[in-house]
Amino acid sequence: MHKKNTLMLAVVLVLVMIFTSTGSAWAWTYTVKRGDSLYFIAKRFGKSVELLKTVNSLTTNDIYPGQKLWIPSRNYRTYTVKQGDTLYLIGKRFGVTASQIRSLNRLQSNYIWPGQILLIPGSAGSQTTLSRSGYTRDQVMMLAHLIYAEARGESYIGQVAVGAVALNRVASPDFPNTLRGVIFQPWAFTAVHDGQYYLQPDATAIRAAKDALNGWDPTNGALYYWNPAKATNPWVWTRTITGRIGNHIFAI
Repeated sequence: MHKKNTLMLAVVLVLVMIFTSTGSAWAWTYTVKRGDSLYFIAKRFGKSVELLKTVNSLTTNDIYPGQKLWIPSRNYRTYTVKQGDTLYLIGKRFGVTASQIRSLNRLQSNYIWPGQILLIPGSAGSQTTLSRSGYTRDQVMMLAHLIYAEARGESYIGQVAVGAVALNRVASPDFPNTLRGVIFQPWAFTAVHDGQYYLQPDATAIRAAKDALNGWDPTNGALYYWNPAKATNPWVWTRTITGRIGNHIFAI
């Protein structure tokens, strides 16, 4: 009897450690191991890096062995607050209520600020036609063409970053909700306009496209990038910069 009770207690403790409640959703608790990266943990659980950073209040991709990470059971989308946004307007855009957003993000009031990243509850209206956890060969090649044309002189992480920007646009309500629509949006990418998009991508660009589609986003959610040595439009400098990789500045 003693052994049986001990076994039952152990099972309960394991369940408590594995499952916990965040708001109304169940989540996994994952303990970071040596050699882990946020990207590979996200890939393992079929989540995005940005989602894991948001739910764990991480400001960088740095993690350490022994750290406990929440892994949400649902693939909530993330939204970066822009100037003039309110919870009401964001909720209306995604077909959810302001109180749902406030509850999911544990906000004490309706106050939000530009650059803040919010989790958005799932709704029929918030789905895009591209999922980073499942993609077709055509989508890989479309993105690889863009990466090769726009960033073939950049480091590997710089090439993934360009692909991530395109995918961030697909997920944003401010851009077309298909990869094809984003890439061929008029004047969106110089390489499409001048014909370089149609160059044959190399193996590196194809691999970078797959990594971006699998959720690796080195840009911290950027929607724009530019080369400061070549940019002539002053508008780009009004955007909130998220970082620089190689010759490109990235911003939201």
